[in-house]
Amino acid sequence: MTTDEVKQYLSQYYYAYQKVDSLKEELRCLEQLADGTNTQPFDEPRVQKSPSLKAPFIRYLDKIQKKEDEISAKVEELFKLKEEIQMAIATVDDPIMELVLTYRYINFFDWNEVADKLGYVESYVYKLHRKALSLVKIKEDSKRQ
Repeated sequence: MTTDEVKQYLSQYYYAYQKVDSLKEELRCLEQLADGTNTQPFDEPRVQKSPSLKAPFIRYLDKIQKKEDEISAKVEELFKLKEEIQMAIATVDDPIMELVLTYRYINFFDWNEVADKLGYVESYVYKLHRKALSLVKIKEDSKRQ
């Protein structure tokens, strides 16, 4: 695998994490609608119709449940992906390089934070990162992307 492919593989966790955050935001919006804190639902046009005898939140309960189920499934996938990526990072036999990869791809630190944590200048952290990427061994069955 090239270093770009390894980087892409390790970055999967970040994007999966962002997807879960996005789903949680959608859930918060649905819960607000169910609570009645938002008077105009964003997914339904305003149309004159006979008043419903059901409580306004009832129509959102099913959507909320489906969104919660979707989030649960994605979180389960997220944990598995994190484990898989941590195992790939552990194949680098240098503890400092492992930390560089962990800080960057598991903890989502920016380069400045990684350098501060390790007590190195950023340019040296880049060098360690490049070398660490070349040492990562990814199992064939793990190359999903």
